[in-house]
Amino acid sequence: MTDVATPITGPRQRSFRGWWVLSGLFLVYAASNGILVHSLPLLYPELIATFGWTEAQVTLPATILLVVSAITSPPVGYLLDKYSARLLLGLGAVGATAGLTLHAGITELWHMVVAYVVIALALSLSGVVANMFVLSRWFRKLHGRAAGILLTASSLGGVLFPLVVGFCLQQGGWRIALFVLAALAAGLMLPAVLFLVRDRPEQDGFGHDGVALHKIDDGSSGENRPAGISLAQALRNRTFYLLAIGTATVWFCILALLQHQSIHLGRDLGIPSARLSVIFSVFFLSSMGGKLLFGWLGDRFRKERVMISSIVLLGLGLILLRSANADNSSSLYLYAVIAGMGFSGAFTAIQVLLAHVFAGPSFGKILALLVLIDTLSGALGTRVVATMRGASGSYLPAIDMMIGLCLGACACILLINWNRPAQTLERVA
Repeated sequence: MTDVATPITGPRQRSFRGWWVLSGLFLVYAASNGILVHSLPLLYPELIATFGWTEAQVTLPATILLVVSAITSPPVGYLLDKYSARLLLGLGAVGATAGLTLHAGITELWHMVVAYVVIALALSLSGVVANMFVLSRWFRKLHGRAAGILLTASSLGGVLFPLVVGFCLQQGGWRIALFVLAALAAGLMLPAVLFLVRDRPEQDGFGHDGVALHKIDDGSSGENRPAGISLAQALRNRTFYLLAIGTATVWFCILALLQHQSIHLGRDLGIPSARLSVIFSVFFLSSMGGKLLFGWLGDRFRKERVMISSIVLLGLGLILLRSANADNSSSLYLYAVIAGMGFSGAFTAIQVLLAHVFAGPSFGKILALLVLIDTLSGALGTRVVATMRGASGSYLPAIDMMIGLCLGACACILLINWNRPAQTLERVA
């Protein structure tokens, strides 16, 4: 007896819980990434002014955050394959609230490091690995569009939470901003996990995409049970390494851009904090469109071509950042639109492509390993760009380097033999 998935017709189709699960994941991801990744860099100029730290010092905790979250990703992937993802997401929500509260009380750099370690653990438990893992259980044929919707959550958080930070900075300072962010994290993430998120569609009698499970004694392997490849098989395959190099290169650029653009725009170009908050909101509003667009494209066109297109758009955004001028508002907002769509499109294309190639019983482990590689690369990018800024007094050499890295990432994707179907990867290792 094996499980065979057949479509549901009629009223029962409307009861598919997957869209409610997606809405819960949306709220969790909006708070986890929107606050912990996208909004905290807005506080860097304030922390520099308060404590007299350098650019390298103020971004050091963020580098540690990336390293810790990277190192803990494989264990989280292992836990996701064995235990309740819902429980792990709940622990991440508690950790995010605690970390932000600790951050609000810092008086030394090492205090900030400790707070960021707690935030890093929360991000591992409630970030992209756990959310994409749950999503891959509920959606397959509609995975690209569902992933685009889910990943849009971090951009929506990037639109809204910087405005909250900007308002709090004007009214009460950066400590008040962090207390408010902690309250928002708890208020969004915990109810979503408790009332909306569920681990598996089989618990409700469904398979992926809202199909019903029926027992048929035909001896076949069920459609709802993907074959996939194991982690060991992936590690013996050339495609894995080309994807790892290509996605790591993109992450080097993405995280360096996210961590340093506020310093470049705020300190180097002299843009005031109120205007900078608006530019950040435009950046993340545009990234919402980029995620939806590239998620939709990933369901309709060859996924490797979609990914290359997104990387090219990211490179164009970096070129615009290089030529941005504080006296030219149109250039700043054009940068925010193009770079926002480019970074988010690349991020979405990566997730869709990896799920297409490696979906299966070992997907949690494979995804966590790739996130480890990508996040460590992003941490390296954050430090390298800070070092180059300190050595030269300008971000322009670092931006030139990142433009070149985008070209290298495109080359890695082009070198993959996409004529082989993903299901046969284990036979060509």
